[in-house]
This record gives sequence, C-alpha cells and structure tokens, in this order.
Amino acid sequence: MKQNIIITAGSTYLDIDAYACSVAMAELLQLQGIPAIAYSAAPCNYSVCEFLIEKGQILTSLQSQYQAETAKYIVVDVSDPEYMKENVPLSQVVEIYDHHVGFEAYWTSRIGEQAHIEFIGAAATLIYREWKRAGLQDQMTRATALLLIAAILDNTLNLTSSNTTAEDRIAFHELCQKANVDHKWCVTYFSQVQENVEADLKNALFNDIKTLRGNAILPPRIAQLCVWDARGILERLPEIRRWFADKDDSWMINIIDLRQHCSYFVCDDHDYQKGMEKIFHIQFQSGVAKSPVSYLRKEIIKKTLTNL
Repeated sequence: MKQNIIITAGSTYLDIDAYACSVAMAELLQLQGIPAIAYSAAPCNYSVCEFLIEKGQILTSLQSQYQAETAKYIVVDVSDPEYMKENVPLSQVVEIYDHHVGFEAYWTSRIGEQAHIEFIGAAATLIYREWKRAGLQDQMTRATALLLIAAILDNTLNLTSSNTTAEDRIAFHELCQKANVDHKWCVTYFSQVQENVEADLKNALFNDIKTLRGNAILPPRIAQLCVWDARGILERLPEIRRWFADKDDSWMINIIDLRQHCSYFVCDDHDYQKGMEKIFHIQFQSGVAKSPVSYLRKEIIKKTLTNL
C-alpha cells in the first residue's frame, strides 16, 4: 500500500514560492501514481495573485484518507523546525525542499539525502529540478508552470538578485517556453502584486515580518515589500509609521522597487541606521535610505552577518 503524502509549508502564511512548490510537488507525485495532496490552512500573502490560482490546488482541510497522525510530509520553502512544528509532526517529515539555508545538519541527520536545502534563488527551482529528474516536465499543466514562473520571478527580484543562479534562469526560461509567456506577462504579474499590496498595505507588511535574534546591525523586526514601483508606498510612510508606533520593538522595512532595481530601507532608529550605512554604503535621510541595488531581506541579513 502506497503511503499518503501531504505537501505543506510554513504555518504563518503562504507566499507564491510556498504555494507554487506545494501545488507542483503534489502534481508530480500524482503523475507518478503516489497519493499526494497540497495542504495548508495558512492564508496566502499578497504575492499569490488571483489570476494564478485555481480552486482545489491547495486543500485547507484534510481529506479522510489523509490523517495527520499517519501521513508522511514533504515540506517546501521552509526548514526551520520552529516555523513548522505547529502544523507538521517533525518525525513524519520525509523530504524538505528549501532555499533558506541554516538547518541542513538538522535535517540531514534525520532524513539524509532527502533534505534538499540550498542557497538558490527560489525553492520552485528545486521542485522543477525534481520534475526534470523524473522526465515528466512535458506533462506539467500550464497552470502549474505559471505558478513556478511567478515564484522564481518573485524570489529572484525578476532575476536580478545576487542569489539568482544559472539553474534559476534555466528553469525560468524553460517554464516560460512551456507556458508560452513573455516579458509582458511578468510585468502583469508584478503589477497585480502591487495592486494587492496597496489594497491591503497594513496586512501586507505585518504578515511578512521576520524576527531576528542577536543581530547587532539590524532591528529585531524586518518587514519586506516587493513591488514594481515603490513611489506609492513611500508616499504612505506617515501612515505606516503610525502602525509601527503601536509596537514596542525597533523595526525596519525593505521596500524593493523592481522598476528601478533598488531597495529603500526605512528605519527610524539612529543606532541601527549607522550600522546599515556603514555596511551598505547608504545614507539615511528622514528615516529612508535608497540602496543602489535591490536586496532581498535574506541577502540583507546575510550581508550583515558576514560583516560583523
């Protein structure tokens, strides 16, 4: 009897990478005759656009044959046990696919070579690798291909971030060819993401905050927004500052502007400003500093750690 597989991600929210990976892995296993579902009760964030998703791609409740106590789990786009232990029995995890490094030793000791944790642009690229390894990429549905394209775009800042690898680029171009999409489609995706952000800006910010421990350069809370054009967000900084004023900890926001290929660092704490100015060669004015290049939050964190 084949073991039922549940593909899931973190417990806080689903971004487009987690969503796409869950759907694509479930589809791949089903093609191989393995009972599998994509499941998550977490809400989707602003990067998961309505025009990309289809009903039933990710289940929000488990079917009777998929019992949490007996099923095996494949976890995507997360490998920190703290972010999954609430909704995933760690002892039942059989595979991990993540592009956030740091927990390789933990998972290798538990599941060996089934721990696929690499510093790569998108977890979606790791999942597409599995499709190619199985020789089934020609059978992938267009809907799934579009999800993986969006995930790679979002996680590599339109293929411009320093964490973008040759494999990310190859996967992106092959998927675009399969789905018959071009640059205009990519702009449409990012424009829709921006609309989602601006329509519910407070939740977009507070649903994507990373809490840091022991980093002397960065504040303990870092929010991130990735939009095509940051001007509208910057105009709302007085409103945003009022939202953060209700919280106790220091904070910063990394606002990625894809059109200009830059990042805006927003931080009102002068001590943290000084540390960031030295490392990133930027200058804060009225709590905002423009970086000449775009940074993902994980790149910002990594850069500060290597300069401590």
